[in-house]
Amino acid sequence: MSGRITAIVAVLVSLLAFSGTAQAAPASHRATALLLSVRYSEVEGGAAKATVLTCERGDRHPRRALACATLDAAGPDLGAMESDERACTFIYAPVEVSLFGFWRGVPVNETHTYPNSCVMLAHTGAVFDF
Repeated sequence: MSGRITAIVAVLVSLLAFSGTAQAAPASHRATALLLSVRYSEVEGGAAKATVLTCERGDRHPRRALACATLDAAGPDLGAMESDERACTFIYAPVEVSLFGFWRGVPVNETHTYPNSCVMLAHTGAVFDF
């Protein structure tokens, strides 16, 4: 799977590197191409999954509009995203999430570990709900 992720990232970076209009465009129209990944602990099956979020029609993210709205409101800083105050258990089953690519033309490389998937969803909303 890491080979496939590396290939996706290479394509995204090369496409965005050649888009010279991203600097002059307003922030709302700058290129967005984020590789989102989630890696669950062995307690939750040890699965890993990934998708690409572009905030455009045809995006493969099942909750694209909500994910983009969440990132518009909070920015791509995973540590700064606040919880929606849902009740979660105290079971420790770490979930590592990452954002890599470009958000509105700005390079992003964020990784954060949450104590379990409930806490992860409480903080990130629809962003990693795929």
